[in-house]
Amino acid sequence: MTGWSANLCETNRLEQLKLIYDYVKFHIGLYLATPPVFAVVAESFRLEHASWFEAGLAAMIVVYLISGIHASFFMGRLINDPWDGAFLSQHEKAAFSRNRRFMHHTLYWVGLACGLAGLVLGYITEP
Repeated sequence: MTGWSANLCETNRLEQLKLIYDYVKFHIGLYLATPPVFAVVAESFRLEHASWFEAGLAAMIVVYLISGIHASFFMGRLINDPWDGAFLSQHEKAAFSRNRRFMHHTLYWVGLACGLAGLVLGYITEP
């Protein structure tokens, strides 16, 4: 889906935009919470100083930082732009873009894969 259906009323469009807004906020929370969880798991396996874990965690944080910055700019445009009659039409393209989905969804999984790879490789290679 690349935009709203032509027969969708303004109220439903606004409700769906609110869901997208909540979805992005949820992902920002995941970006903030996931690295500390990995640090706790690494500590429980005594891998917190394993070079592979440190590299995987660093990569995860960089990926989440990129994604989070993009999400905050997306959210900032929604909050800081005036909400006039054309508001929903102006933000439709950004809300439904493949780029936003990639930046706010796919990159979460990429970061998670980096963290998991660091944990697994650290566990396998550390004496």
